[in-house]
Amino acid sequence: MAEGTAAKVAAVADVVSATAQQTVVAAGAVVWRPAPDGNGIEVCLVHRPKYDDWSLPKGKVDPGEHILTCAVREVAEETGQQVVLGRPLPTLHYQADGVPKRVHYWAARADDGAPAWRGTKEIDHVVIVPAVEAVRRLTHTRDAEVVEALLAGPVRTTTLVVLRHTEAVDRSAWDRPDADRPLSSDGEQAARALIAPLRALGGQRVVSSDAVRCVDSVRPFANASGLPIEMHPELTEEGHRARPHAAATLTRRLLAGRTPTVICSHRPVLPDIVAAAVEQAPDAAPAERLHPGEFLVFHHRGGVPVAVERFGP
Repeated sequence: MAEGTAAKVAAVADVVSATAQQTVVAAGAVVWRPAPDGNGIEVCLVHRPKYDDWSLPKGKVDPGEHILTCAVREVAEETGQQVVLGRPLPTLHYQADGVPKRVHYWAARADDGAPAWRGTKEIDHVVIVPAVEAVRRLTHTRDAEVVEALLAGPVRTTTLVVLRHTEAVDRSAWDRPDADRPLSSDGEQAARALIAPLRALGGQRVVSSDAVRCVDSVRPFANASGLPIEMHPELTEEGHRARPHAAATLTRRLLAGRTPTVICSHRPVLPDIVAAAVEQAPDAAPAERLHPGEFLVFHHRGGVPVAVERFGP
């Protein structure tokens, strides 16, 4: 991929929890929209009266909150915008009041239907200005560099989420057909915990193995989003053994469709799904297998990954 036409493929990001190493972890987004004249984009900035600075919307992760959920929540609280996250942007590391701080950013298309912003104690002004002006107006150089990173790569991308089903009842404790093996209680809890982060990524299609443990892993998200679950036997372990190339063929078709999609399958099938997702950008392939409930997010443009992230539920 050439620089300037597509962003460099990012390494898989294994985001650590907010409690790690006493670092303050925060998340936000560069909220953008097409310029009215069709020439470039505009970017949303917020003014913080406490610091008298212009910044990007962001905030600290709440205890137990997923980093993706935090980014969407903070944007909503600070701008009134209900956004869906796009590709990841550079993570900032700096000292705030003598404490290490790490801020994760994503691109996010602006919500055209958002109501007019009413100021708060934390944010008294919200503006949407041309990107070039945003770079100049931002108080901190580090924030301006995040906007420049958005402009340096594709602004609009599509997500393909590849999920390994959450924890199931152990095979040794199940004497009925394996396809009927259900989630454990921890797996059910993890499936519910997936609702918010998957919604933050804006999935519009849910595709799954028809095994109970896969369907039940995505059912909470599908129900919360009002989406049907499309069940494909070629994504099961048995179906993959019978038709070893079918899962890859399905993955290529999903990428070509350009609809943000969540696909849930099993450990033995996932390598072929991932290989199909990255075949035009093989350096994006993750080195380690997914654990139950973990998922990869392929941010792609025209079916070519420009960034890949890895998350737990």
